[in-house]
Amino acid sequence: MSDIQISKDDVLSNPKVIKTLKGNANDQKVSGIRPLPLGKTIIYGLLPAVSLYTIHYFLIPAYVEYSGLPYFKGYLVGYVLSMAFFFAAALIAYRIEGNPWRLKVLKDRFRLAKLNRSDWLWIAGIILFVLITYFGLAFTGNWTRSVSFLAPRAAWPAEFGPGGTNNWTPGEFMEVPMKGQWHLVLFYFIGWFFNIFGEEFWFRGYILPRQELAFGSIAWLVNGLMFTINHLWQPWIFIAMLPSALLLAYVVQKRRNTWISIIQHGLVNLSLVIILLAGAMGIFQ
Repeated sequence: MSDIQISKDDVLSNPKVIKTLKGNANDQKVSGIRPLPLGKTIIYGLLPAVSLYTIHYFLIPAYVEYSGLPYFKGYLVGYVLSMAFFFAAALIAYRIEGNPWRLKVLKDRFRLAKLNRSDWLWIAGIILFVLITYFGLAFTGNWTRSVSFLAPRAAWPAEFGPGGTNNWTPGEFMEVPMKGQWHLVLFYFIGWFFNIFGEEFWFRGYILPRQELAFGSIAWLVNGLMFTINHLWQPWIFIAMLPSALLLAYVVQKRRNTWISIIQHGLVNLSLVIILLAGAMGIFQ
């Protein structure tokens, strides 16, 4: 048997090697990026999770009771402000690393690369996977009812909790008749924008690359668990969302492109925007 000799040129011409080298080179162009070890990962995960839990379990119900507003209006205040915090935190963290306010650098740091055909196929596959696992495991949401600190609060409307929009009254949402309520649709859309770009910039754009430096090939596992725990304020979707959270983090790490999670997350969450828009148009009266 003859010896097989592989030259340096053969290795460097391999497409997979080229892609890896380019990805590493892009990471190195961004100043100040450091590993995020387990201890800091726990802190970065628990702080927003506990904050969101406090907002939705205590502050919003207290605000609604004090103001006398319908729950949906109180919810919108907490929703928009908390999601805007994620967006701001990601940009502040980007700046603290020493990165300049230049679009090219920001796109490199948050891995906002141009999508190719394979990326779009991954997006379609993830959306299908989300629909199957989320609705297939939706029954597990009732398991949290027996845990006192995770059980739905008495002040919550039927749409907010296990069952979600299955408990929706046509023409209304969280106790508010929606016909003609265009300002509420706009306000929710603003929250949707901050929700998608805020969470994805923070978890997949800012944190995941740092976790890759700390955990290597299993960073997606840590990131997916972290993202699921962030939904402590929605414990009824813990088990249902975990498979898709893990898959999404894995694909983003594999493809090195945060647009995949932004588009998938945005399209899935757009369903409620459409429901509110239809309600404002009077379609469901």
